[in-house]
Amino acid sequence: MRRTLLLGLGLGLLSGCPATAPIPTHALPPPLRPLAQKIDQRAGVALPDDPFGDGADRLMYLDQNWAPLETLWFYFADQGSVLLPYATLVNLEQADGTERFVAPANLVRYRFLLQQPTPNNPDALPVGFAKHEGDGEPMAGLTCAACHATQIVYDRTAVRIDGGPSLIDMLGFLEGLRDAMAATLADEAKFARFAKATAGDRSAAAVRTALARDHAWFVSYLKAAQTTTQAGHGRVDAIGLIFNQVIRMTSGPENALEPNAPASYPLLWDAPRHDYVQWAGFSSNAGPGSLARNTGQVVGVFGQVKVQKHTTEEAVKAGYDSTIETHELVAMEEALRKLTSPQWPEQVLPPIDRALAKTGEALYARRCSGCHALIDRDDADRKITAQMYSVDKIGTDPLAVQNLTTAKAPTGILEGAWRSGGQGTYGAVEPVNTLLGDLVRGVLARNKVAVVKALTNAKLNGQGEETPRQGQFPAASEADPGAPLRTYKARPLNGIWAASPYLHNGSVPTLYDLLLPATQRPQTFATGRWSYDPKKVGYVSDSGPFTIDTRLPGNRNTGHEFGADLADGERLALVEYLKTL
Repeated sequence: MRRTLLLGLGLGLLSGCPATAPIPTHALPPPLRPLAQKIDQRAGVALPDDPFGDGADRLMYLDQNWAPLETLWFYFADQGSVLLPYATLVNLEQADGTERFVAPANLVRYRFLLQQPTPNNPDALPVGFAKHEGDGEPMAGLTCAACHATQIVYDRTAVRIDGGPSLIDMLGFLEGLRDAMAATLADEAKFARFAKATAGDRSAAAVRTALARDHAWFVSYLKAAQTTTQAGHGRVDAIGLIFNQVIRMTSGPENALEPNAPASYPLLWDAPRHDYVQWAGFSSNAGPGSLARNTGQVVGVFGQVKVQKHTTEEAVKAGYDSTIETHELVAMEEALRKLTSPQWPEQVLPPIDRALAKTGEALYARRCSGCHALIDRDDADRKITAQMYSVDKIGTDPLAVQNLTTAKAPTGILEGAWRSGGQGTYGAVEPVNTLLGDLVRGVLARNKVAVVKALTNAKLNGQGEETPRQGQFPAASEADPGAPLRTYKARPLNGIWAASPYLHNGSVPTLYDLLLPATQRPQTFATGRWSYDPKKVGYVSDSGPFTIDTRLPGNRNTGHEFGADLADGERLALVEYLKTL
């Protein structure tokens, strides 16, 4: 195993990248410019030997309108996540051995995508890690790409897909770090090696104190994340974990809520071009909305905000200190505006049956296009109006939107503080969404230049003003426009072939299964395999490291039965057409 892993790391870059015209340095966002002359390939690793049977001898990338430089910047851009000291991450040993925790053979089990060293990733960490310098010791954190870059494997070829939903097991990864820290604290020889590698000018006692502090934080975090509906590979209850971080920063982890509504990591291509985003369609891209949304996302992936109790409207304007890199978030959003959806790679996967797809196209026009509009991926001015539908109409699992609209928590430090978003003060208990809004507004109050940049970009792209939501809403929301919408969003399906598993909660493994009556969809199936099924369109799901049980709350595979009455030949034709989008 180890020899073949090292062989994979030593392979040529094997990027298979389509030719891309050089990008003028002056045209790049400032964070990209220092790397402009240093990077001409994406440096991904094709892994010949994979622990779950998804080995690949070569790696290729698709043309998604990004040059290698843009891909690599996205992979490792620091957004202000501070999970643990960087030296701890790169030197910590695995709990049951002396190999480093970040060894490729270990991290690939959590389904991180392996990389060779580059100027912005000198320690050859996988896609999705960043070093945050800040004011103190360098910290390691996660980037957008940890959850929003993926690959498929077919016939010993790995195909990387930028912006695609990853298969990482986020909580499993954090549990592994917790256990590695505990083992290091308990084993004197293991600790001695760790202290020698990380101490610098600190004493061994100081190293132990710091590691014990970090371990205690992981124990507390994972205790708050316990749930009967585990996410596993390719899913996470992002809203639930963001809410719990807000609660941690305001009243304390003892008030955490169960994050029991796991969702697939959303695909990112065209996200900046939507009027509303997120699975529930609650976040507007108008004005500085994209920056506010991404700031909230960083809160969930271990960005730190120093919440203060401001008791006057004037004091609120001072905002909150944080680790969040708002300028980087603005640059990232604009980079994503360029990203296009991937096209079915017929040089790797079986060619599309064009005659069958033509039949499917007519079915799509009649059955699907009213909710899932067609767009031109190459139209530089494309804009997307999200279509949102009542959860009661669509019939899919309601728990995610239910938690979003009903979660409340003690306000803690904010009790009696002046409301950052309006008149009056916070009560003893508030909706967690309200508290999240306070943190986001507080961070942005300290980053006015980034807010102006985000607002300017929105106006330049015709998103200066918020537009009414489109779709079919519950009657209560029509009567009270300010009420939370219990809705899920339907989006264009370009690139949907690369976004398995399906429905917001990842409860259906393939597009073919999604077109079956809910009673005929797989009740349980495996996730975590990169191997791809080109006929049913989705990852192989008969074996894998995690099993989704759709009988559990939050995992329901019901609803969206718009192909239930199709004949099987029609169903296959529609699936064939979806490959062309």
